[in-house]
Amino acid sequence: MLEVNTISRKLKIAFVLDRYLPSRGGENYFSWLSKELANRGHEVHIFTTIVEITPGTEYQVHQIPVLRYPHSLRIFSFLRNSAHAIQQYDFDIIHGVGRTLAMNIFNPHGGVERAYLKQEFSSITNRFYYVYKFLRRYLSLQHYVKVWVQRRQYVNDKVKKIIAISRMVKEDIIRYYGVPEEKITVVFNCVDLDRFHPKNREVFRKVKRNGLGIDDNALLLLFAGNNYRLKGLEPLLHALIYLRRWFPNQPFHLLIVGRGRIGRYLRMARRLGVSDFTLFLGSVEEMEQYYAASDIYVHPTFYDSCSLTVLEALASGLPVITSRFNGAADVIISNKGGKILENPADVEDLAESIAFYFDEDRRSAAQVVARQWMEKYSPTSNVEGTLRVYHEVAGGMRT
Repeated sequence: MLEVNTISRKLKIAFVLDRYLPSRGGENYFSWLSKELANRGHEVHIFTTIVEITPGTEYQVHQIPVLRYPHSLRIFSFLRNSAHAIQQYDFDIIHGVGRTLAMNIFNPHGGVERAYLKQEFSSITNRFYYVYKFLRRYLSLQHYVKVWVQRRQYVNDKVKKIIAISRMVKEDIIRYYGVPEEKITVVFNCVDLDRFHPKNREVFRKVKRNGLGIDDNALLLLFAGNNYRLKGLEPLLHALIYLRRWFPNQPFHLLIVGRGRIGRYLRMARRLGVSDFTLFLGSVEEMEQYYAASDIYVHPTFYDSCSLTVLEALASGLPVITSRFNGAADVIISNKGGKILENPADVEDLAESIAFYFDEDRRSAAQVVARQWMEKYSPTSNVEGTLRVYHEVAGGMRT
């Protein structure tokens, strides 16, 4: 156990990440975490290549120059230049997120590359596209550079602790790299529990549904993701065929938000005969309003280190269907608030899992249960868990 004076000591902290774009999900987390740490009296610096400056920041941002092309040289130039920039300071904690080796804490927010690649190829159904992707990946120097860097990150004596954002990521690190379990600490992802809340239904539900042209008596399924194939949109569109057959008298719609190849999947929906009850919106803001308007959140992903949209949906009181290849599935402990798919490509199982929540009483119960689950993963617990790791590493460095 750490001594009280060690835990209360103010730290000098560096974050090292390739892109710093607080308007996006992953980078937004580090903007928020940096502000929280600064507000607690710690000195925070961010080292990055691409910067989206936000006014009134409580921390310092350092832009790292890199070679843009080819991508393999871009990776190496970031490794070299970020390490050189960090050496100019005396940091207690160097929190590495992307492709860096200059760190004493590693936090692979995107998960384990080898685990991701396995599932990436599992999501491809077209054999010709599979071959194309396979050759493009494994004939690319960039791939081998990425693999080399990630191996060095996990097998690195300078890295004292690895922070995994879910239990799945921790297990993948052990499985693929043989890292000792005691070196890895899970600090689970978190979302804004005030912004994403069941009470939003009272404020936004009717107005948003009216704007979308959704009747009060229709069920609204929600899918959100920026990579439609990897997130499982294809099996979800196929699952709609079963749902229409099983519930001929129950109107329902699928709302699809996020960046992706809309044209391809719109044609797929037309070919399957489900386009009349699917709605593609593309990128949207104010996601809390879409959760409020929806009844069931469906995320049959082939890989997610810990999906924020799943956590947001649960915090908003929606029953969630996702897969075991999503670290966020840790939150779902019974079918009272969600279902976990063994295989996201199993269309009939996916349809049955969605159909389970066509029952109004089950959806009402899920509003309470899902919210209760998420309250265990508050932003405060995330900051405190991160600081415990920091102080463990900083304390060990000074003994």
